[in-house]
Amino acid sequence: MRPLRLTVDGFTSFRERQEIDFRELDLFVITGPTGSGKTSILDAVALALYGMVPRAGQRDLKELISLGASQVQVQLDFRVGDDEYRVARRIRRQGRQDATLERIEGDDAFPEVERGGVKAVNERVVEILGLDYPSFTTAVLLPQGAFASFLKGDVKERRNILIRLLDLDRFRRAGGLARERASGLRTAVEAREELIAREYADATPAMLAETRERSETAAKAAERVEAALDEARAQLSQREETDARRSEVLDAADTLQTQEAELAALAAELAEKGGRDEETRNALRSAERARSEAREARDRARAAWRETMEETGDEGLLAQLQAAAETLSEAAREIDRRSEELATNAAALEEGEAEAQLLRERQASADEAETAAAKAREAATEGRQAAEEALRVARRADELGRQHEAKAKALERLRSEVDAAESRRAEAGRERDRRDRELRVTETAHRAAGLRAGLAPGDECPVCGVPVEELPATDPEIESVLATHEAAAEAAREEALGAEKRLSTVRARLEAEDAAAKVLDERLGALDDVRAPDQAEAVRAQAVEAESKTAAELETARERARAIRAEVSEAKAALARVEATHKAAEEARDGALKRVEAATERLVAGLGEPLPDPVGEVIEARRRRLRASTAARDAADATWETAETAYRAAEDERKTVAADLAALDRQRTEHRTLLGTRRERLDRLGVALPPPAAPPDSVPPDTESRDRETAGLRAHADALRRAARQHAEKLASAITVLDTAIRAHAAAGIDDAASVSHLDAAAAVSALDATARAARRGADQRAQEVQQLEERLERKAEMEAEIEDKRGRMRRFEKVARELQTNRFIGFLLDESIEDLAHRASHELKEISAGQYSLTSSENNFEVVDHANADEHRSVVTLSGGETFLASLALALGLAGGIADIAGHSAGARLDAMFIDEGFGTLDPESLDQAVEALERLRDGRRMVGIITHVPTLADRIPDGLTVTRQSGHTAVVPR
Repeated sequence: MRPLRLTVDGFTSFRERQEIDFRELDLFVITGPTGSGKTSILDAVALALYGMVPRAGQRDLKELISLGASQVQVQLDFRVGDDEYRVARRIRRQGRQDATLERIEGDDAFPEVERGGVKAVNERVVEILGLDYPSFTTAVLLPQGAFASFLKGDVKERRNILIRLLDLDRFRRAGGLARERASGLRTAVEAREELIAREYADATPAMLAETRERSETAAKAAERVEAALDEARAQLSQREETDARRSEVLDAADTLQTQEAELAALAAELAEKGGRDEETRNALRSAERARSEAREARDRARAAWRETMEETGDEGLLAQLQAAAETLSEAAREIDRRSEELATNAAALEEGEAEAQLLRERQASADEAETAAAKAREAATEGRQAAEEALRVARRADELGRQHEAKAKALERLRSEVDAAESRRAEAGRERDRRDRELRVTETAHRAAGLRAGLAPGDECPVCGVPVEELPATDPEIESVLATHEAAAEAAREEALGAEKRLSTVRARLEAEDAAAKVLDERLGALDDVRAPDQAEAVRAQAVEAESKTAAELETARERARAIRAEVSEAKAALARVEATHKAAEEARDGALKRVEAATERLVAGLGEPLPDPVGEVIEARRRRLRASTAARDAADATWETAETAYRAAEDERKTVAADLAALDRQRTEHRTLLGTRRERLDRLGVALPPPAAPPDSVPPDTESRDRETAGLRAHADALRRAARQHAEKLASAITVLDTAIRAHAAAGIDDAASVSHLDAAAAVSALDATARAARRGADQRAQEVQQLEERLERKAEMEAEIEDKRGRMRRFEKVARELQTNRFIGFLLDESIEDLAHRASHELKEISAGQYSLTSSENNFEVVDHANADEHRSVVTLSGGETFLASLALALGLAGGIADIAGHSAGARLDAMFIDEGFGTLDPESLDQAVEALERLRDGRRMVGIITHVPTLADRIPDGLTVTRQSGHTAVVPR
């Protein structure tokens, strides 16, 4: 990752927007006075990429918003390989964090995450950089003391950081995936084995042979029963056919018997209807004469009524003329009344218009006063808000001042603790050296005993190289002396190591407090022209009082405006009511005039001109003449309707009798047809038939011929019935013979004659059918058992082959999972990587320490080799502050310069940039020169290296860089 451009706004001392261009920088310094905001540049880079800041963590980000600002915004353009990206974040004082990530292609930007949100952006940044936040702050962004923690810190955390940097997690993921696959295969194998044991234990070749034999026996038994069933069914079909013919013959006999009764009833009804026929003929002729006389009287009365109607007009016309006369009188009175009302309303309208004009002028004046009061209130509110913000800034400045004073006291105490810890470390070191010297003297004096202490029978002798068969005797006193000196030396070493660790802990606390103090310096530096809290409180009180006064004035103006608006509304409503009344009166008067005109036209049309006087009496006389003529016409109509009704009744009675006779004739014909049909039916059934009935007469029937023909039909129906009964008796005998044969077949198929002897033919065949179905089901079931057993044997063989395949794959996955465990293959890679890293860092450390120090690794811990002290190996925790910085810088240079070679193609990150925050002030001039030379060599490798420093010599040696200054109350970054 290589930064290109950083934009900061509202972040710590960067209260106003600031753009920083890194594109032309390679090896460069960032300089400026204490508290100016140099470290804030690195914090802004981390905040843009990860949403976190090394000095604050994630929970206190809102504390880094500049005083007086509502939010912080950061944007970073950076390059990874050949791709350019832009990440931007915004953190509000009130609200959540927002983040976006885009890929830059020329002048276009494309979203890099499908869904928005801080989490998605954070995850994608880690994917692009190949570094999570801890790894980034360890290998790229090196705040004060951070890489020293990597150098001296916990082995487990160091290994975790390297796993992330080298992307070794992919081996752990592969091992986990292999374990999951092996576990899944093991579960599948166990499930298959359990299934075979539970479900396929009986699937054997012997069981298959036995099942096939049972199936063949059942098939033969079923075929024998089915043959008997076929014979019985054929005879049952013949019996059912014979029984059906017998039933049909008996049904025909019953139908003929019913028809005989119907013909007897028909003969009786024909005799009764013949007498009624003559009576209805005479009654119809008498009713026709009366109806003709009534029609002539009705026609005379209607002619007289029409003549009267032509002279007087009809009832509707007379009613219309009467209504027009009444409307004419009423409308005249309405015109007089509305004319008086219109005169009164005109005067009221003139008075209301004048009053409304005065009220509108008062309302305009009140509205202007309300607007002016509202503007005054708004200005007072803005003044109060500005005063409250100034009070908040003043209180914050006062609080920061107290915190700064307390922080200075804490720093003084910590410096005293560091001095004391350094004294304790020096004293413990001297004691450790003294005890080591005493132990070496004792070991020299008693070297034989010392050599024996580490030997066992069979070991190679360190003196002669021959295997030791028996250990020499020991001197208990010598061994006690050696043990005492060894224990004292070990205790001294433990005490020296503890003193070094305590010193390291106190130094770390001092560095953290110093960083916090710099943050306070930046925050105090960002405040300009801040009043004292009591002065700001007084200004705020004045602003609150002014706001309250303007609010009261605004409310008074609003009340006055509301009152005037209410008067205007009431005046408008009253004027509207008068206008509505005036309009209604005009409309009523115009309506009355129209009604007078319409009524006059209607009377003239009905009575002519001039109109008679009085009009009402003339209309009433015409109505009396019309009513008398109408009554005479209605009486004649009633007489005719009575005669007409009597004629219709006689006519209907005559038609009814004729229809009844016709219906009886049709019934007789239908009976003849039915007898013919039934004779044909009996003939088809094989019945011996008598001669057919005599044909009907060819002339129209009378009462005598009807009776003669009906009697002949009854006699023929009786002869046919007797013939049918005789044939049914013959068919019954044939059915008895078939029943006996059917029971014999059933007994043979069932093998039990007694069980079917009492059954009828259908029941016997049904019993035989049930036996045949049961036999067939048994045979089918046996055949199905054979097929199922064959299929289960085949499936069992397939599952056993599948189990062997899965068991082989499971063993391969288990082997891969074992090899990819952290303590095996990954541990090997980590050991090799740390050893390679120590080798590279050792080369850098020799260069920048003038050959005095180098680094080695032991059990994933770093040790320093002091070449000026007989190549002594000691823990890195024993290094002084300046020595620790040189070793940490060497380790950082080795990691940055060789990460790709250490990890090979598996590197999870490309370290194209590195930022170092302070530390050079602890170096002497010679070490400083060597450190700069090492950094320049790293620049030759085309990596960006940025250094935050107060050391003038270092700034002079590196011409490129950025200068952080305070200009006009805000922080600015300018090229050097």
